[in-house]
Amino acid sequence: GGHGRSVADAIRAQGDAVVGFLDDSRPADELVAGDPVLGPLRLAWDVMTQPCPEGAPPPDRFVVAIGNPVLRQRWQHVLEGAGAPVGVVVHPRACVSPSAQLAPGCVVLAGAVINADAQLERGVLVNSGAVVDHDAICCAYSQLGVNAAMAGGARLGPLASLAAGEVLGCGEHRFAELELAAGASDLSEGVSCVGTSG
Repeated sequence: GGHGRSVADAIRAQGDAVVGFLDDSRPADELVAGDPVLGPLRLAWDVMTQPCPEGAPPPDRFVVAIGNPVLRQRWQHVLEGAGAPVGVVVHPRACVSPSAQLAPGCVVLAGAVINADAQLERGVLVNSGAVVDHDAICCAYSQLGVNAAMAGGARLGPLASLAAGEVLGCGEHRFAELELAAGASDLSEGVSCVGTSG
């Protein structure tokens, strides 16, 4: 989808090659922005053993380019469970402080700013033009929409989202509304977000 193409653009802009996409909605071998669809998402279970398209280098890292935070979490867990190295994507036109911490699976798109001592935990998505100010914390699989902003010391909880242009003030907290996933008996077995934009 559109988010996948944006992430692919950022990967190419940082000087790396895109080997291909896993996508349930497109047939294998279809080209998306010049890169092949390798097959459906279920191939993530075997991603380390799948042959690459002829002439393509083997992938050295993977990233989940899905906007929905619950699905991003699910598929990053699948990749990690399969032993796939999960990378970080930072567009070269983003500004990231050397003291900021970015965990595996984070994506920071063009024009975003990540300031001093900010923390981005696993699978965080910072869209174009968004700002994570000093000492702010983005918990696992949270996301900021285009031009959203977190002021100093703000905290965005796991799976929580800021909509495009939304601001979280100094020291404020935002948590996702979570409910148990179908068939789960407690939060360790799975959650879904209520009212999260995807």
